[in-house]
Amino acid sequence: MEKEFEESFEQIYDKIKNSCEKRLNEVKKQNRDFLLKIFAVLSIINIIIYIIPETNYLTKLTLCISACVLMILMISGNSNYRKIYKDNVIEGLVKGYNEKYYFNSTQGITKIEYEMSHFDNSFDEYRSEDRIFGTLESGDNFQIAEVVTNEISRTTNSEGKQTETRTETFRGIFGIIRLQKNLLSRIHIVSNWNLRKYSKNRLEMDSAQFEENFDCLTPDKVTAMRVFTSELIEKYLEIVKNNKKSFELKIENDMIYFRYKTNKLFEPPVFGSGLNKEFLKKYYKTMYYPIEIVKSTAEHINHVIDEN
Repeated sequence: MEKEFEESFEQIYDKIKNSCEKRLNEVKKQNRDFLLKIFAVLSIINIIIYIIPETNYLTKLTLCISACVLMILMISGNSNYRKIYKDNVIEGLVKGYNEKYYFNSTQGITKIEYEMSHFDNSFDEYRSEDRIFGTLESGDNFQIAEVVTNEISRTTNSEGKQTETRTETFRGIFGIIRLQKNLLSRIHIVSNWNLRKYSKNRLEMDSAQFEENFDCLTPDKVTAMRVFTSELIEKYLEIVKNNKKSFELKIENDMIYFRYKTNKLFEPPVFGSGLNKEFLKKYYKTMYYPIEIVKSTAEHINHVIDEN
């Protein structure tokens, strides 16, 4: 799978760079020039207020207002650049991977859909964006998106002042695949934990590497063994090889849920070029490997169902 990834990325990188570089540079220049003009105007206004005796008492106020105006305009410019970056560069990665897939930078997966997976329902805040969706070769519909969840704890001091603390409980890709056929079985692939080896539902796979990284939990071990062939197991090991962060997947009858821990996703860099090859390769890898795994998993499930 690594060779296929490299070939796939090489095919689309130059196309994205050539089609997006000019547009991104233009937007950066427009934002920079606009801010410089506003800065010049505000500087002149502040100098005039400072040198006129009757108005110099307003100097501190106008300096504060000027700083706020520049900050708001800077945030607005960055927001505009961020949207253009995602709608051109990230969509280019998605379309380069599969032209029939779609990308929406402002849309995500709903909180209800995330809660249906029962991966973690203890969070207080939920946010999702950067939705990729379409139909797999198997005919099954899928959607993935970045998801961030937070727990909020509140403490009150002796003076009655309340402090709010946010703790991030998950950040990464979450995905849903709705299968056309029903496996009539439940299988959970989760990161390896030594105490889990005593579970009656734990299935020991014929792969030492898989056992080092994952646990397979299911009440239907025969079906799980038929789905998780050595070929499919190799796909799961590829994702561990390329990202040490945890990958978790659930098969629930006619649904597949998965989540994959990552750092911040699909954002333009604060410094440097957002078209840097290694930078974009990380984003493409984060999208490529999970989709490849769930594609193969869906195909194996459909094959097992067809054999019954």
